[in-house]
Amino acid sequence: MDQKRRKSDEEFQRWSKEVKRGALSMLVLSLLNKNSAYGYELVKKMEEKVSFLAFEQGTIYPILRRLEKRELLSSNWSYEDRTKPKKYYSLTREGERVLDMMVRAWSKLTNEIGEIIEEADSYE
Repeated sequence: MDQKRRKSDEEFQRWSKEVKRGALSMLVLSLLNKNSAYGYELVKKMEEKVSFLAFEQGTIYPILRRLEKRELLSSNWSYEDRTKPKKYYSLTREGERVLDMMVRAWSKLTNEIGEIIEEADSYE
């Protein structure tokens, strides 16, 4: 039984990792949709609102760099505190368009999956 449980746990971990990978980009874009923010601020907002997407703090910075490289985000430095400059990220117009597409696709996907799960539950 222990080996079956381990296999189940491993499969859940693989699935969870894949879901998180795709959802984190959408979440970052969503958090930056109306207000700019710096990396640590985004991490704190995510930790407050989304328990399933728990991740290492260092995960956010590669995502921010990747989204900026793809021109979905722009950035600028703030030197208000000269000892700790902060890089603020904002959504670009292209980022807004991509976010809109992601949100629509996510909504459709979750609705369709929900229907399938409900149908499967009704057979029991």
